[in-house]
Amino acid sequence: MVKINCLKDEPYILAALGVKISQTSFEKNIEELYRECKENKEEAKKIVNSIIKNHHHNILLDFSPFVITVDEISRFAALYLWRNINALNLIPGAGIEASFRVIKPIRYNKVVSNFWKFSFELYNEFVEKEIPPQDARYIILEGALTRIIFAIQPRYLLKLYNILKNSPIEELREIGIGFKKVVRELGFETDIEEIPASFWEIWDERVKNNENKSATNYLEKTKTVSLNHVDYNIKGSLSMYAQLVRERQFLCNIEPMERIAKKARFVIPNSFSNKIKEEYIKFAKTANEKQIKLIEKKDPNFVYFLLLGQEAECNLNCTWSGIIESSKKRCCGVAQWEIRSNVAVPITTELSKYPELKNKIGPRCWRENRCIEPATFKTKKNKCPVFEKYAGKKPENFEEMLKLLNKPGSAVKIRV
Repeated sequence: MVKINCLKDEPYILAALGVKISQTSFEKNIEELYRECKENKEEAKKIVNSIIKNHHHNILLDFSPFVITVDEISRFAALYLWRNINALNLIPGAGIEASFRVIKPIRYNKVVSNFWKFSFELYNEFVEKEIPPQDARYIILEGALTRIIFAIQPRYLLKLYNILKNSPIEELREIGIGFKKVVRELGFETDIEEIPASFWEIWDERVKNNENKSATNYLEKTKTVSLNHVDYNIKGSLSMYAQLVRERQFLCNIEPMERIAKKARFVIPNSFSNKIKEEYIKFAKTANEKQIKLIEKKDPNFVYFLLLGQEAECNLNCTWSGIIESSKKRCCGVAQWEIRSNVAVPITTELSKYPELKNKIGPRCWRENRCIEPATFKTKKNKCPVFEKYAGKKPENFEEMLKLLNKPGSAVKIRV
């Protein structure tokens, strides 16, 4: 069962808790992590400010004296929430999730218990064969359990409740009820009718029948209003979207989950050897067969059997300022390789057509002649081909730099 709590404290303590949630194994629960932060306030403050100063992870400055924690939430449900928590969706908020790049995904939703053993065994096998954890996780099911923390105002919790309460997924309905309970305990009226500007559908037929009647969806279909934003159509794994949906410069209009399952396409990281590809594809086929069987029964729990490596199409809505900001943040070699290849490099290439922007876009090494992630690259926690060639200094040629950054993006997409 999902565990939802509202915490009130000094913002830097709650930000420090966010750091711990991101980096600490699931053996310690959130209550223990919170207690550690409160008992070591000066250390908590030091860690938070060090991360802000040295790594420019300014999301920690978004933490207010009021946050929501959600534990034992499925990766699917976390993805669904993050997709909807977005200022462009009229639900401003910011938060952090347990990082599967650092933490082993050892917990799972009971719905996938029979499949989980095989998925997790393959994950461990891939890691033992020196596949980076950020790539090995493509074999993990969306039924994996994670935990999140986010700063948000009560009004927007109720907006989320108003869509979650009607979800065909029991877990999402449970989360919605939990959010409403938090607002009620804070002393506020909870019967409001506001809903987000848009939301993500489970079933394809609701989109085909135009049952998703949000205002932005209507405008997108009719094109009756010219909005001050830009659209990009992309493809990528659900693992990629798990991070992209928290990129608040974008609103990710991802295709319905039923359609994702039926397309049966999977992203294969370049780090996979031929042997690992074979094992990955074999399990992907088995998982997809399960997805289709559940869809035929109209059982929405098929979403938990989607793989993190399963491919989805998406229309990105973004402002011009958001595009520039994303170019700066996601072109860096430390960024997840799919986001860099599928999003950051293409938009940076497009922006570079405007001469006045060329020195204001792209990674920090290009813009400022310095790198703030040398420890990450020198210890091989992540690889940056630009850093390997220029050691953190400004690359000599803009186009060559983008070509170097785009190499990992040659991942193969398959149909099973």
